[in-house]
Parts: sequence; C-alpha cells; structure tokens
Amino acid sequence: MRSHKRKKYKISSKLRFITSIVVMAGLSIGILGAVSGLNISRAVTKQEYIKVEICYGDTLWNIANTYKSDDTDTRKAVYEICRTNDIEASDLIPGMIISIPEDL
Repeated sequence: MRSHKRKKYKISSKLRFITSIVVMAGLSIGILGAVSGLNISRAVTKQEYIKVEICYGDTLWNIANTYKSDDTDTRKAVYEICRTNDIEASDLIPGMIISIPEDL
C-alpha cells in the first residue's frame, strides 16, 4: 500500500493570513446580504391621508391645487391622487370620498 503524505502548509505571515480571512468573511457576508435582500431599506413612516368628499363641480385639478405643496407640479399631484384611489379623473361623482396623500 502506498502511504500518502499530506502536504504541510506553513503560514509565513500571520498578519496577511488574518487580513485575508477578514476580507473573505466580509465579502461572504456582503454577498449573502445582497442575495437574501437584507440590505433593502424600508420606509419607517406610514403614509398619512386626508379624506375629501367630492362635491358637485369639483375636479381633480382643483382638488390637487388645493392640497398640493407649492413646489409640486399640479399634473404630478393629479396623477398621485388617481394612483392612490385607483381612479381616473372622469370617475369623480358627487358624494364620493377620496384619499389625498398628506405629503402631496
């Protein structure tokens, strides 16, 4: 029978060995986090809404102009109101209640 001799390895520089272990561990943790989705941030604030009842003659344009901030484009505000309520501008009817995002 042949006996296999194991090759012996010698660490020539402890600092280089420890550095390489730390780098490999960091890369492994980073890759694991990216693959598992642990690095995705989520909003910690809950979106707040203002409830508005539609009256005869109301338009989304007028409602958006009333509730939007000064630096928000009215078209963007109308789009956000439609998206939030899953409606189109032509869907408005008196008595309907819609939600307006507070940070519009």
